[in-house]
Amino acid sequence: MADRNAVSLSPLTRLDLALALAVACASLALYVRTLAPGLLYGDSGEFQTLVYSLGMTHPTGYPVYVLLGRLFTLLLSGDPAWRVNLFSAVLGAWTVACLYLIVRLLAGWRLAAVTASLTLAIIPLFWYFSDIAELYVPACAFLGSVVLCLLRWRQSGKWPWLAASALLGGLSLGVHSSVALAAPGVLVYLVLTTRARRDWLAAFGGALLGVLLALAAFFVLDAHNPDAGYYHATVEPALSVWNMTTADFDSPFERLRFLYAARQFRYAMFPDPARTMPEIFGAYVDALKAGLAPGSLAWIGLGLVALAVRRWREGLLLFLGWGMQLFFITNYAISDVVVFFVPTFVFLAVWLGSGLGMLLDILAGGLKRLRWQRWTIPTAALLGAVVLGLTVRAMGGMMARAWAARAPVFMYGSEFAEYPYPLADADAVRTRAQAIVDAVEENAIVFLDWDLLFPCYYVAWQEGRPGIDFHETYPQEGVTQLADSTIAYIEANVASRPVYFLTRPQGSSMLRFDIRPVRRGGVSLYQVVGGQP
Repeated sequence: MADRNAVSLSPLTRLDLALALAVACASLALYVRTLAPGLLYGDSGEFQTLVYSLGMTHPTGYPVYVLLGRLFTLLLSGDPAWRVNLFSAVLGAWTVACLYLIVRLLAGWRLAAVTASLTLAIIPLFWYFSDIAELYVPACAFLGSVVLCLLRWRQSGKWPWLAASALLGGLSLGVHSSVALAAPGVLVYLVLTTRARRDWLAAFGGALLGVLLALAAFFVLDAHNPDAGYYHATVEPALSVWNMTTADFDSPFERLRFLYAARQFRYAMFPDPARTMPEIFGAYVDALKAGLAPGSLAWIGLGLVALAVRRWREGLLLFLGWGMQLFFITNYAISDVVVFFVPTFVFLAVWLGSGLGMLLDILAGGLKRLRWQRWTIPTAALLGAVVLGLTVRAMGGMMARAWAARAPVFMYGSEFAEYPYPLADADAVRTRAQAIVDAVEENAIVFLDWDLLFPCYYVAWQEGRPGIDFHETYPQEGVTQLADSTIAYIEANVASRPVYFLTRPQGSSMLRFDIRPVRRGGVSLYQVVGGQP
């Protein structure tokens, strides 16, 4: 039942649900057409493997994503790696549908909502990450769902919508931390919009339940703990690089603390704000200029003004959510920081739609004053069609090339053309991983770089060879010498198991071993065959 906290947002009808479904289906068709067909490098290969093996990933573990991915892949047949890629495509389409409904609620005009949602769908980075197994589009899906449920609560005054928004926010701790960065904005929004005890209980109760479910997902994966998991593949052999021992990593709570403290990546967090903030923000602006149609930044700016004037509470909610994300991003000095831009596109698309909606309102008002009301809808439709046409025209060539090539070929010329999805040779990852797996014995230990670590596990497990252990050679950025615990691990196993490196290990600590180059099946390896006298 509605209460006095409800406000007048544009009503959603069956037509709106149909249009949301239509833009989602159009987006999904685009993403499926260009979907990565199989196994990928790096983090994407990790997610494909660990959704398959139900293991913990690199910090922060992402257990909710892993479990949801596993449930999704059980609904389909075919290569598990391809199914995890498809999971991203479906969540990308879901985000586009949510975006349509959000803009419809805030701006009113369906043309504005369609334009904004389709613009989001074809932003190159958003499109690309809807084609591969990664976390950034799932983060967008959760973020869009949180905002949509929050606005539906604001419109109806019905607390279950607020509880659902909070539940999704809590669950997002097991998906991607960028969603949780919206929490301060949500809290401010609640303070400004309600004093009802029932609403606050719904918000805190839903958030608490979501957090508890995220923790439960963590403990489920932590207990399962397959060898093809981040713990065994990366952390356990190299504990000493973080000044840890086995005793510091032998309980679920210690492992939880390690993951959420992100010790492996702490070096990149807030290293030098005076330098990194303007530098990364400049890269962000460049990415927007390259990824949006001409004029889109003007619509986004107009949308900021429109919400500030007309719906300032909702405008503040979105601005704080975007601002918190950007504050973190510009203080995270990591080489591939551009990937963290993707969740911010949800906010930008809402502003774009709000800006177009304000322009349509101004046009309609002018026609009304001229007593040309009967021309309002046709003229607004024409203006909306022109804006949408300009967007499609600007991106049409890119879309046509990608559709014809069945791949996101618009990424040629960027770092993403080779990693994690090698566009020129989609089978390259599996081919390389297969060659390494075939080159070693059933009980071998293999040290290699992150890019092929989990693809090798994926191939070995699919072929029924779980006895091979693959480990990341240098898991800590900037440390190019084997950890003392890694040396001890090698010493404990070298007499009973063959030990290989894909590249010759560095550092004086390896001088105690006899290391011999070997070549098997076209793969060059370095075998540790025993200690020096």
